[in-house]
Amino acid sequence: MYDSETLLNMGKYRVRFSGKHEAIYDYDAGKHYTYSDLDKRSDKLAWFLVEKLGLKKGDRIGFCATNSVAFFDAYYATYKTGIIITTYNCLLREKELFSLIENEDPRVIFYSAEFTFTVMSLREKGFKQEFICLDEPCDEDNYCYCDIMNNEDYRVIKSPELDYEDIQMLIHTGGTTGTPKAAMMSFRSLFYNSIADVMGFQLSENDTAILTLPLFHTAGWNVLTLPLLMFGGRLIIMRGFNPEKVLKAIREEKPTVGISVETMYKAMAMHPDFEKTDFSCYRFLVTGAAPTGKELLEIYWNKGVKMVNAYGMTEVGPNNMCHPIGLSTIEDVRAKWNSCGIPAPFNQVRFVGDDGNEVPVGERGELIFSGKLLFSGYWNNPEASEAISKDGWIHTGDMGYLDEDGFCYISGRKKNMFISGGENIFPQEIEDVIMLVPGVLEACIVGVPDPKWGEVGRVLIVKAPGATVTREDIISAVKSELSSIKVPRYVTFVESVPKNAVGKRDLNEIRKLYGTPED
Repeated sequence: MYDSETLLNMGKYRVRFSGKHEAIYDYDAGKHYTYSDLDKRSDKLAWFLVEKLGLKKGDRIGFCATNSVAFFDAYYATYKTGIIITTYNCLLREKELFSLIENEDPRVIFYSAEFTFTVMSLREKGFKQEFICLDEPCDEDNYCYCDIMNNEDYRVIKSPELDYEDIQMLIHTGGTTGTPKAAMMSFRSLFYNSIADVMGFQLSENDTAILTLPLFHTAGWNVLTLPLLMFGGRLIIMRGFNPEKVLKAIREEKPTVGISVETMYKAMAMHPDFEKTDFSCYRFLVTGAAPTGKELLEIYWNKGVKMVNAYGMTEVGPNNMCHPIGLSTIEDVRAKWNSCGIPAPFNQVRFVGDDGNEVPVGERGELIFSGKLLFSGYWNNPEASEAISKDGWIHTGDMGYLDEDGFCYISGRKKNMFISGGENIFPQEIEDVIMLVPGVLEACIVGVPDPKWGEVGRVLIVKAPGATVTREDIISAVKSELSSIKVPRYVTFVESVPKNAVGKRDLNEIRKLYGTPED
């Protein structure tokens, strides 16, 4: 009973202290929302879903939409209804997207005008959900979101009993291969994740972040967004990423904390407005999804910003590793640039060998997690749920090690290693060496067939603008630091490395394009 009362009032607690404080600034629409505004809006949405449409605890609502305040109306409504949010990446292939929607069966799908054709296709395929446009009335829809928010005849609904283990969100995995799976995130998981973030990053009501990541991915929701809102901070939302617009917002709004991915940071750094943008407002910037190389990190360090690599995984947080940023200097960050930090609060971490036993400090093993942040399995997929969890520990499939200071280093995916001459080769170790070569903006290694060694490395290199780095520079750097078996056989210069919608390398596409020896 006590847990239920706590959850039902989760949004109200913030309103008590910060009701008149701005919670969200919709930058594109020029609209500002206080915490009291969000409370009222979520009351209206809760009434509509329960009283008008008859939804109940455990039912799902979906979003096929760009970032908007409606996501947060729904988030706070989960505490009042027990209804589960699921968000979709509408850039997926139609077959993949429709398969996810069919599996999760949301009763309502809220959509942006940009995805009207997607909704038309869903209707043509026989999907019977209630479709509601967030932007403008649609003749095909029974309701419009603006009417829900303009309704003043609503009343506060009678809420159901809630438990911390009840599911609050379905968040799709952003893996590098295969169809995304829907990770079930409980109230408990999201609550402890927010507390861990606040403790690790020392967040407060004085902090502001620009949301550049999409809300169909865990990092968009859970790395800074929900923790900031839990502790009274301020969030600036944009419908999508645009480097010029983000840089303008930095100059105008003076954000203090931020997270993005390498491709977005690169786009900002290469934009003409970057030089005139003062970054001194930032306490720190975090980069996730995939490791960011030292060449790009240096650009931001030279602006006086503590930018760090981090590690997270949908199924275990995702706030799993972070640098002790409040106590670190830029020189500290430089010294550990290719580390993803130390285990965040509430995470139990081990590195284990193939026998399941923990390996010594400095020795490579598979990274596994336990603790309060764990997910509750995959929606309608018990086989995958069982495969990833053993004895209360989530097996990430990532290989790495801890150094003597307790900092974690990721060597690469267990499945992505290749075997050359009988030796296991982990690409990340080699990539880290290559990223120290001046002029290298990004390096990506894949194993390709070889008649003598079984497999050898092929490295894809993205050069910084104006850089003159050569194949010989790459080979020489690896030879000087690592054993000869780890030296790539092939060096291929490319304009970009294929990535998916959340900034992770698209290994299926990379192998399709570059998984053979060079001619």
